[in-house]
Amino acid sequence: MYRILETGRTGLDALQKKMDTISNNLANLQTTGYKSLEVQFEDLIYDQVANKGVPLSREAREMSMELGTGSKIKDVQRQWKQGELEETSSPLDLAIEGKGFFGVEDKNGRFFLTRDGAFHIDGNGQLVDSRGNLVVAQINASLFQWKQISIDEEGRIFGKNQWGNSQEIGKIRLFDITNQNRLINVGENYFSVENEDILLTSENMEGEWGKICQGFLERSNVDPTKEMVNMLITQRAYQMNTKSITAADEMWSMVNQLRR
Repeated sequence: MYRILETGRTGLDALQKKMDTISNNLANLQTTGYKSLEVQFEDLIYDQVANKGVPLSREAREMSMELGTGSKIKDVQRQWKQGELEETSSPLDLAIEGKGFFGVEDKNGRFFLTRDGAFHIDGNGQLVDSRGNLVVAQINASLFQWKQISIDEEGRIFGKNQWGNSQEIGKIRLFDITNQNRLINVGENYFSVENEDILLTSENMEGEWGKICQGFLERSNVDPTKEMVNMLITQRAYQMNTKSITAADEMWSMVNQLRR
């Protein structure tokens, strides 16, 4: 009965973590550029049980009997699939269709990656994100000096001067790494890397990079229908584990009464 309690406990712990992940996904349904999380389970070790005294068929006797000891969370993986692009009215809203991340730096010089391209111009004429972090880009002068700023698919920034002439004034850089599962989630829709030497840049590396879409934002890739189904399944599994613990507790109570 102790084994039943322990098996049920591990199941409840793993299922609670999955429920927390589902809740986190649903909470970020409207978060720009958010990438959903998915929980993967694995079994704990199995114990081999002796068959002595148990009536079994010949085929069953030739096989070893194993008894599970519960389950645990194997991994929580982020799903990097593309979110839908939503058109906005702001020319500084940018979305990446395909591979890559925007790079931003905070006031302390820390570097982060993000898919959230809700940008604007701050009081110093610099391109910043919604939290005031500086977007990593090569820009020649203050953006206040230019009118009708446009950004093409390669991230090149164009502006019209006081005479109405269009001129290239900078370029937004995209970043990526070979294995995106090595990205470290630091919250607020930001990711970091342990070693910036592994970063790939659209400026220095050839290959298929995503295109930048001006006037668009990438929506969260969370599928609300899938998450609600997963929530119902997880709730039912949680109830079953709870019932196993309740049954073990009742059996233990009966044994204690027999001893009396």
